[in-house]
Amino acid sequence: MAWVFLSTTIGLGGSLVWGWIFVSRLALKPLPDPPLPARMQISSGLASPLQMQYQLNLPGRGEIFPALNGSQAADYWPVATLSVSNTSSKAILQIITAQVRGWSAELRQTAVIGPHEVRTINLDPELLGKAYENGEIHPATLVVEVEDPATGHTFAQQRPVFIHSASDLFWGRKFANAQLLARWVTPHDDKILQLISHAERLVHGGRLRGYNHAPGVDLAGQVRSQAAAVFRAMRRSSISYVSSIYAFGNYPGETQRIRLPRETLELSNANCIDVSVAFASALENLGMKPVVVIVPGHAFTGVRLGPNSQDILYLDLTVLPGGTFAAAESRAQAWLKRTPQSEVLTVDIGAARSLGIYPMPEVGKQTATAAGL
Repeated sequence: MAWVFLSTTIGLGGSLVWGWIFVSRLALKPLPDPPLPARMQISSGLASPLQMQYQLNLPGRGEIFPALNGSQAADYWPVATLSVSNTSSKAILQIITAQVRGWSAELRQTAVIGPHEVRTINLDPELLGKAYENGEIHPATLVVEVEDPATGHTFAQQRPVFIHSASDLFWGRKFANAQLLARWVTPHDDKILQLISHAERLVHGGRLRGYNHAPGVDLAGQVRSQAAAVFRAMRRSSISYVSSIYAFGNYPGETQRIRLPRETLELSNANCIDVSVAFASALENLGMKPVVVIVPGHAFTGVRLGPNSQDILYLDLTVLPGGTFAAAESRAQAWLKRTPQSEVLTVDIGAARSLGIYPMPEVGKQTATAAGL
């Protein structure tokens, strides 16, 4: 009986061990990938290169706006589009590369073009930091290559393109890209930090709290006093008005040169939209919610009087350098009264940030970061 029990125990133990190993191997065995549709499976036979046709197009007439690159702007275009036509009865693998020579990284992507399929592929290589340091429209060369790894056949074409200044904004039809103005609001720029430092000396108590409510103080009044301090700091920098909006290219009626705040504060001159984004940058630096208002032929700025407030303090900073804070408020209100509501366009910087529209890369800092410094 002892021998029977021992044999049974050993047999059961071995069965359990073997079953555990079998189940473990099944659990760890990767599941096979689902098969591609038959029309997308790469055939072992070779298709003739003559059965592949390519058409490279430049939908924006070759013009590239760094401020809009990769932004998903409402009215903009990819750098180029490539139409690939496969007239064979086989699916063909294509390796596509695109680069704006000297101005962008190399875009590399693969595509399987099904039999008798025509596919249009957007080519939008990521621009290098150099493009954001560019101060004027500059000619460049787009290089596009397509390789069929099965046959080694290559399609290659070069096209002239133009890199706009990083300061050029393509507004689009009916100001469809107006929210992209938020890219010019740069709260962390060194010049904005200096402006904030000067403003701190001009506010009661020497503290700029943003929306952090001081005990016993009306929040709306606190916001007004901080806005007034920033205004006075800008007035002390002697910013004067200059008309500087012209931009070259094929879209002069829809493109405007806008100075970044650092340029405005360095040069001490600006037009209405330049000075507005500089002021908005300082207010956003303080954690507040600025807006920029665009009306026909003009622009001014404002700030919400609380984090969730619908009340906005509007200021027209073209009263600088000699005007007062009260005059700036009065002029902004005059524009709002005489402009039909349907013609008032408000760019809410906080809302733009929630859409993924972030400040323009800072000149020099992006290059240093890329170099690992």
